[in-house]
Order: sequence, then structure tokens, then C-alpha cells
Amino acid sequence: MVISEFSIGNVMKESPEELKHADWNEEWKTGLRWTLAAFSGAGIKVAVIRDVPYNGSYADKCVARALWRGQVPEVCDTPRDAAANDDIAAAERDVVRSVPGATYVDLTSQFCDAQTCHVFINGQLAFRDRHHLATPFAESLEPLLEKAVF
Repeated sequence: MVISEFSIGNVMKESPEELKHADWNEEWKTGLRWTLAAFSGAGIKVAVIRDVPYNGSYADKCVARALWRGQVPEVCDTPRDAAANDDIAAAERDVVRSVPGATYVDLTSQFCDAQTCHVFINGQLAFRDRHHLATPFAESLEPLLEKAVF
């Protein structure tokens, strides 16, 4: 089984301040652990795919606007510390690795270097909005994902 999710870090970015509370991270980790343990208990192996970076802008519109203005698509990139949720991913990875039969799949290196998460990669638009992959770019990740899952 393969699981992906809109990470708690991204949920927090999208949620109004009044809905946020201090226990969100703990509740999320508990829920993830419980879900994975249920599959593990049933003998089902699970691959959990780390959420993709969350862009500061709608990538498709930003890149189109940049190109129209004669700019490079890189003006639409987002700093890694704002896009990748590395702390949340570390907590997620720890939870996944604590459950027998669960594997953590992290393709963040395909989007981000140490400082920046890119929206235009190898001549392709990587995202169709702030956090959904553009289909051609997603298809280019298939060999890496297949290797990681199988």
C-alpha cells in the first residue's frame, strides 16, 4: 500500500490561526502511527511518500508571468526553509520508521537543493499550483518512486 498526504506543516500554512493549537503535531503523529500500526498488524507493508514542497506562489501562474515579462522561471522558486517542512518531515520519518513494514519515501531532493525548492526543473514546470505536481513532471519521477517503493 502507498500513502501520501498533505503534511501537517502544509495544513498549518493553510489553516486560519484560530483553528491552530499546540497539540496539532502530537495528534498528527499519533494518528499517523495508529494508521500505520493498523496496516502493520494486518501484515500489509506500507510506503509513506513525503509531501512535496509547498510553493510561495501558484507556480503555473508565476512562471507564465515571469516568462511573459522576460524573466527567468527561478524568480518563482521558494526558499527551502519555507517550502519543504523539513522538521515536520523528520518527525514523520521517525514515526514511519518506528512501525514494522513501513517505509518512508522522500523525493524532496528532486525539487530542492540545500537552500531552494524549484518550480521549473529540467525544462519542465514541476507544479501546477502551490502543491500539486504537473503531470509531465510527476511522470518523470516514476522510475525513482518505483525503485523506492519496490
